[in-house]
Amino acid sequence: MTTVSETTTIPDPCDAPRVSVVVAMFERLERSVACARSLAGQTIDRAEVIFVDDGSEDGTPEAVEVVARTSRIPMRVVRNARNLGANSSRNRGVSLASAPLVAFLDSDCEAEPDWLERLVGPFESDPRLGAGSGLVEDACVGNIWELAFSGTHRLPRPGPCSRITSCNLCIRRILMPAGAWDESRPTRSDGGRPDTAISARCDEEGLNLAIRAAGWGVESIPAAKVRHFHPYSRRSLLRQAWFGGCSAAEIVHRYRLGPRRDLAPIALAWLLFALVLLLAPFTTWWLMVLPAAMAGLAVAAIAGNELVNKGKTVGRLLRAAPALFVYYHVRLLGFLFRRWQLRLGGAGVERVDPTQLAVGLPRPPESAA
Repeated sequence: MTTVSETTTIPDPCDAPRVSVVVAMFERLERSVACARSLAGQTIDRAEVIFVDDGSEDGTPEAVEVVARTSRIPMRVVRNARNLGANSSRNRGVSLASAPLVAFLDSDCEAEPDWLERLVGPFESDPRLGAGSGLVEDACVGNIWELAFSGTHRLPRPGPCSRITSCNLCIRRILMPAGAWDESRPTRSDGGRPDTAISARCDEEGLNLAIRAAGWGVESIPAAKVRHFHPYSRRSLLRQAWFGGCSAAEIVHRYRLGPRRDLAPIALAWLLFALVLLLAPFTTWWLMVLPAAMAGLAVAAIAGNELVNKGKTVGRLLRAAPALFVYYHVRLLGFLFRRWQLRLGGAGVERVDPTQLAVGLPRPPESAA
């Protein structure tokens, strides 16, 4: 890694940044420059931006440095000597951050001018808020595969929520010890070139669970908006679905979680259908009502999620329906395959005692209760 020069001067509290923004980037030159320009135009009064380049060879860090030189908001670019993965880059950025809050933005996102101001505001008014995610709006919806994925990172309703999303996120720095982002799974285990078309690791799940276990609040802050420019083809979306299912299985195994609500109804419908076929010689046709009813519930649950949480219109949902059918089934296959692997003990994932997730993390201030 290159060495970053540091000084030991004590900043004036009035000049110290309110938030440090960390952007991990790898070979998305045009998108990374657009991301940097959107951060340079933020309306917030005190902030810093740390770009961590993960071994790009296409001129990405040099292009972002050009934007940084003319930015009103202090920006710097540090480089990894080789590709280490997004989480290692995020952890490095956190280690260089100086503000009490650390925000994360993906390099293929563009932030609204008031993004940081709106993202930081709830933390300064609520000392018990540990993490918050803003609204992610997908800009690429030109084909049914992009349309099917659109809204996946969307948290539309303000207030307490059950999850966070890494591409539009803010966390108190005191809740991010060294290595807070899981580095146990490198981008490529064989040393080959990483695949930037896939972002299916669910990187933020461990952070979310640990922050909650320590008693801190987690909220959705939809007023803090970014646009996500991530194109998908049939091939890349189905790979996303497969690896997303595998990752979901690892999360369930690692953190001892219950069934996945998006996949369990589909799996149960097929299980009931198989049982009815096996029992067909010994029973009557009307038992087919059971798998049909479960399939109907699965369709209704997915459609409701796509309309209410992911923000699709009825027209877009109908247009994306064939791709969604394939997407959820490929995701289910990836989940079942990885669960089977883990149960057999192959390609193991270290299990975590949920009661130990908050060990070492500070508790929220009692006076604010």
